[in-house]
Amino acid sequence: MTIEEKIKFIEEHKEKNYLFVSPRIIQGGAKLIYDFETLELYENMKENTKIFSEKIIVDLISSARYNDKEIQHYLRFNLIYAGDFSDLPNTGSFADFIMKNKDRIIAVYKYVKSTEQRNFFIGFAGKEIIHKYGYFYLDFSRLLEEFEKNNIKYEIDKIRDRFSPSIHNDDSSTNFAISYNPKKEVADENNHQLKIEKKGN
Repeated sequence: MTIEEKIKFIEEHKEKNYLFVSPRIIQGGAKLIYDFETLELYENMKENTKIFSEKIIVDLISSARYNDKEIQHYLRFNLIYAGDFSDLPNTGSFADFIMKNKDRIIAVYKYVKSTEQRNFFIGFAGKEIIHKYGYFYLDFSRLLEEFEKNNIKYEIDKIRDRFSPSIHNDDSSTNFAISYNPKKEVADENNHQLKIEKKGN
């Protein structure tokens, strides 16, 4: 795109209404493209989805084969639905909703790019770790397809504070548990139906 085309594209998308969707909330105010950086994330979404899925799948399968047992990993995304409240279909569960509308969902993956330590003094000396984050826009439908092609089982994980600080457990995020079992080839298509993982209280 030319500079003018990029400017026009950004301006058009600033006017669009998108929704954050998660098992806990459906919330307006989500923006996908609002400056040059987010435009680049959007333009690189297809390639980033390919790279991201390959890394996750290779690491998971190699770990499971090395340990000769099923291995489970956890992923956290902010899911953005390309539409507003008037576009929301009437569906039952959250899992049904995102599976029926996966082509209209972009998964935003947040990762730590760098950290720095800051010293402060408020009555006593202290240290604070500052994280700088980067983001990937991922084609949610394509990501799930790659999991299915490689016999990776996936499900929504409702436990919010499993391995990360509580600051990252915002209501708009969705946690996924993915797993691979080297001893069991997943042949039944029911294993590719997204279900919310049931945990005891």
